[in-house]
Parts: sequence; C-alpha cells; structure tokens
Amino acid sequence: MTTLTAPEIDTTAAESAGAAIARGCFPARFEHAEITDPARGRRIEITDPAGDGHWVLGPAEFEVARVFDGQSSFDTLSARLAARGIRADAAKLMRFETKLLGLGLLEIDGRGNRARDPFTGFDFALIHHLVIQRLGVVHPEPLLDRLLAWPGAVRMGLLGAVTLAALATPVLLVVMGGRFLDEASATLTGWMLPLLYLVTLASGFLHEGGHALACRALGVKVRETGFAIYFLMPFAWTRPDRRDWEALAMGPRMVAILAGPFASQALAGLGLAAMMAAPMGSPLHSGGVILAAAGLFGATVTLLPVLNGDGYLMLVEVLRLPNLRRRAFDHLRRAVGLPAPALPASLPAGRGPLLLAVAFGTILGWAGIWVGMAWWLGGMMLELIR
Repeated sequence: MTTLTAPEIDTTAAESAGAAIARGCFPARFEHAEITDPARGRRIEITDPAGDGHWVLGPAEFEVARVFDGQSSFDTLSARLAARGIRADAAKLMRFETKLLGLGLLEIDGRGNRARDPFTGFDFALIHHLVIQRLGVVHPEPLLDRLLAWPGAVRMGLLGAVTLAALATPVLLVVMGGRFLDEASATLTGWMLPLLYLVTLASGFLHEGGHALACRALGVKVRETGFAIYFLMPFAWTRPDRRDWEALAMGPRMVAILAGPFASQALAGLGLAAMMAAPMGSPLHSGGVILAAAGLFGATVTLLPVLNGDGYLMLVEVLRLPNLRRRAFDHLRRAVGLPAPALPASLPAGRGPLLLAVAFGTILGWAGIWVGMAWWLGGMMLELIR
C-alpha cells in the first residue's frame, strides 16, 4: 500500500474531516499521459484542452487528484483510495483539496483557478485577463488530413517551394545588408505599425500550421491550435496528443518543433523577395516589409529559450525536464528563502545553476520584452497622434 507523504500530502495529525463533502472536482476534460522524468522517474503530465493548464504529478498524487468528484465525502474518498492501495485519511485529503484548488487541478461547479500563469506559476489574480487574452481555438486535424491526402507530387512541390523561400531568407538578408533595416525603418511608421501587429498575429496561423502539419505527417494527432495575446505579444500554440508525442523519438520531435519557425522563415523570404523586386514606397514593397518583419519575428523570437516558445520546448525535450520553468522558479524561491514545494531528493550535479539560469533568463527576457513593447506602443501612439 502506498502512503502519501510530504511533499505530496502533509501527514501532520489532524482531526478527521468526517462526513464533510469534498467540493473540488477533477474535470473529465483533462487529458493525461505518462512521461519519464530523469530526476523523479515516472510522472503523469496533465493538460487542460479548454485552457492554459499544464501540470506534472507523481502517480500517487494523480490517483488522489482524480478521485475527487465534487459530491463525495472525504471519508468516502479515503475509502476509495484505500481500495487502490493509497493510504490518506480525510484530514489529509482536505488539505490536498485546498492545494489542488489553488493549482487549478480541481474545480468547484466547473470554475477553476484561471488566474495562474501556466508558464511561471505566478498568480496574476485580477489582472489575469490583461496578461493573457485568448482569441480563439481551432481544431485543424480534418484540414491537415485533407492536405496530406493530396498527390505526392503536389505535396513535394509545395514543400520544395517553402524550403526554397526559407533558405532564401538568410541569403537575401546578406545581399541587402543594411538596406533592409533602413527600408524597414522608413516604411514602418504611422498606420503601418498597427498593420504590422495584425499581420504578425495572423502569421501565427502559418507558424502553427507548420507545427501541426509536421505533427500530423509524423502520425501525431493534433488536439487544437490556439491564438492569444500574452503580455501584449502575439502568441499561438499547437497542442499534440500527449501519448502520440511521447511515442516519438527525439529527432522527429525536433522536426515538429522547428517546422513552425521554418514556415515563418519562408514567409520572411517571400517578403524580402518582394522588397527587392518592387520600388520603395510601392504597395508591393510595403507589403514585403511587413511580411518580412512578421516572418522574422516568428522565426527568431520564438526560438529564444527564455520565452514560452519553440526554443523553450526544445530545451525541455533535450533535457527531458517537463515543467522546466515552474521548477526553475520554485528553485529560485527556495534559493531566496521564499515558500516553495520541497524536493523529494537532492538535485543532480549542475541542475541548480541550470534552473537558476532558466529563472533569471526568463525574468530578464520578459523585462526586455515589456520595455520593448512599451517603447514600440508608445512610438506607435505618437506617430498616430501626429
């Protein structure tokens, strides 16, 4: 029989919760998959397909979490767990319910804690909707399957065209030299700035389409593709089926992760070609500047590991450390003496500095983004006022 102990459940003696009803409920919509964590062994990764939630629990914690149904008493839940070989009395379950409600893993009447940022673990409370604005979610799998059903010659031709455009991007940038920045600075003024923002947001369809199409081609189901504004930055994501994803080898995973930046780079190549082909000031040239800037943003910024994009995902996959950013901030809290979940064992050699680097890199990276966005928005407003 498994006995839950700290940090999973506080085993301090307490009075029995008796017949009190556990109001928390583990949502049926949550998806889960078993993963292997080099530091902790077998873990269960849980995602919320209807939101931003992402958690990693131990097997015993997971069994306890999903026994909460929102209508049974704590004594009843304790008896159910005992039948599964997990010993946890009603008082411990009451404390665990409070913890899971705070994490957003349990909901009361279908309402969870949506204020917690899924990437850092910070609770933004009342300003959550100012931090993350969800724009919508699509389910692209039927469209992807139709595209993959096209004749092989057509698919290879399209792939060749995209590859040519992507590979042309660095060549065209070298050929243009400083001319690109000069022409972009002269073009992106006034109403062109908000237009650039909208095109960058829309280019997320192409970027995420690269991820989704690569996943589907590799046999991975695609649950959803979503779009949001995160700290004023255009942000998008593709959610693959976790079981299918875990079955992939490292090489195919890297292909799927890099397919998004590759698609954005192809968009930048088309924009740069239009800039070189059309005279400055013409609609084609201005459109090329916008496409090139939007594509370069999607191809480069998302690869920065301090942000919540493809570079971070690559780091997680290479290190095989799910929930890396949450671990990094927990380690930083422990380092400065703030409350944080305890570790089940000592960190492997070199892991502590890595976690601190991820935490500080995230802080500095987002600070730079906020300053840059404030400068950009301020400049845009001044241009529009003039």
